[in-house]
Amino acid sequence: MKIQGQQIEGPNIDYIVLPRGAGKDNIIFKIQAVLDDTEFKQLCPEPTPPKKRLATGQEVSNIYDPTYQKALEQHADRRIDWLCLKSLQATEGLEWETVDMSDPSTWPLYKQELRNSGFSLIEVNRIIAKCFAVNALSEAHIMEAEKLFLLGLQARQNE
Repeated sequence: MKIQGQQIEGPNIDYIVLPRGAGKDNIIFKIQAVLDDTEFKQLCPEPTPPKKRLATGQEVSNIYDPTYQKALEQHADRRIDWLCLKSLQATEGLEWETVDMSDPSTWPLYKQELRNSGFSLIEVNRIIAKCFAVNALSEAHIMEAEKLFLLGLQARQNE
């Protein structure tokens, strides 16, 4: 795809730089938008509700079943964890000791592994927030992009 002759290619990429104090190297994470969730769907299929039989004899899905509701919540949590892990894979040399991308039950462990590596709770939350930001368009991002565009447009008109 092109817009005004410019090829549009590649996902959204951003960085988070976490300072480590005087004389120490900053820690830099490269975070990239995830373009395909096929892998997630294969590893973690969406739960299906159990069936219940109505008084009429008709069988319907029981979407209010507590076990199903818990499974939906766990599925949503795993999707978030997977999204963050996939986004962080763009960081060169990043290796997890407790996370196995082929095992969804290990995905939530990345948060504790970050904490165990010396990242504060706030730093971990910033990393997760940046993963969300790279994978979504917030109103703030759109407004910033429009502001920069309009400033550039105004500058060209003033020339």
